[in-house]
This record gives sequence, C-alpha cells and structure tokens, in this order.
Amino acid sequence: MYTIKPSAVGAAQQFLFLHAQSLVTYAEQDSEFAQSFTQVIISQKWASVPLASGMPNSKYISPHSAADAVATAHWVIQSLQRHPEYKATREMLAHWAQNYESPKDLILGIVGLAIIGPTLGIISSKKKKKRKSQLIIEETYFRSLRKSTVATLSTQLTQTVIAKEIQLAGGNVYNLHPDSAAWCIEEAVTALYTDTAENIAALLATAATEHLSHQVEKDASGTVQAVVISPSVNDSLVDESTAQKA
Repeated sequence: MYTIKPSAVGAAQQFLFLHAQSLVTYAEQDSEFAQSFTQVIISQKWASVPLASGMPNSKYISPHSAADAVATAHWVIQSLQRHPEYKATREMLAHWAQNYESPKDLILGIVGLAIIGPTLGIISSKKKKKRKSQLIIEETYFRSLRKSTVATLSTQLTQTVIAKEIQLAGGNVYNLHPDSAAWCIEEAVTALYTDTAENIAALLATAATEHLSHQVEKDASGTVQAVVISPSVNDSLVDESTAQKA
C-alpha cells in the first residue's frame, strides 16, 4: 500500500490522501471500478512516484459499494484538479494506475457517468448508502443530561467536526467529502450511542491513530464525556465497538 508520513503534508491533503488510498484498496476487489478509475487517473497525466510507508490505511473509510466508490472518486479527482500542490496524492494514484494490471477477461461497460471529461464506466443497482454522524456519550454522563441538552451537544459536536472539514475543503461545503456534504445539504441525521469511558477511549485511540474525522467533548478536568464521528467515516467504526444505541 502506498502511504505518506502525516508530517510530510498538510491536514487538507492528508484527509484527501486517506480517502484516495481507500479507493485503491476498494479497487482490489472491484476490477470494473479499478479499470475505469485507472483510465481516469492516467488521463490526468500526473507524475508517478512510489511513496514510502508511514500513514496507516483505514478500513473505516473504505467504500461499501461501486456507487459509494464512484461518489468518492468524483470528489478525489475534482479536489486534485483544484489543488495541483497535492503532489503526494497525485503521485500515489498515478503510480498505482500505471502499475495496475486488469483481469484479461474483464469486459468494461462504459456508461454516462463522467468524471471531469473521461468516463468512469460503473453502474450499480444499489443506491449509495446514506451515512450519518455518530455521537457516543459516556453512559454516566448521559444519564445526567436532559433530552434538550443531548440535542444541543449533538448539534454542537457534529457541526464542529463538519466545520473542520469545510475548512480543509477551502471553505466550500460543495467541496466536502460526499457523505459530509450530503449531511449538510440533504439530511442531517445523527445516531446516538452510550458507552463506558474506557471503551470510548479505545474508540478514540483508533480514530486518532487512523486519522479519522471526529470531535471530542471533555469536562473541566479533561475527562472525555462524548465524541462524535463524522459522516465521512463508515458506520462500522461504531458498529464494531461496544457502544450501545441510546
């Protein structure tokens, strides 16, 4: 897997790089997407450079389906066209595309789903999964809260994490990761969970290590009271944890 050291690039490119890397991982199991995605990348004529290891590849941002991958691919390609300075991400994708070998028996159906000129030949019978933000509150703290306070906490934390992503996207909500953009523009849904402080700490460690978009709420002593996970992160991060729906 092609990775970069987080210190080698800015936060905005780091965020994009992780999702671009998730497309490469997804392409390993979807040859039709892979073949089309390589054509789009090669058409950009980006420099190809193999990169050293350093940044982990997270399964929690990998696309669930071809429709999900296509939406993310649109966003990645458009972002890279707007930002020629994101050389590490361009070079990683170009190197992968130039070295990708498609199956000999692959029959590629080109359809009218364009990515900035070239066509990404993917049709999916399933609709793209609509993601949500996920709020996990420490269980003792949760029992002390009124419903109105929980609603306020949910709004504040999710809007904060979205605001950070908007800043990374240059201040334009339409340049957000597609799932975060949908949360802002279409339907702002947040799922509520509770868990112990110890288990929340373990989830936070994963989110921090894998550079997943999230926001933490602490009390005056620095104890974690709640954490919200961005819509740009797969539901599986919380679903696979010990958190329980409230």
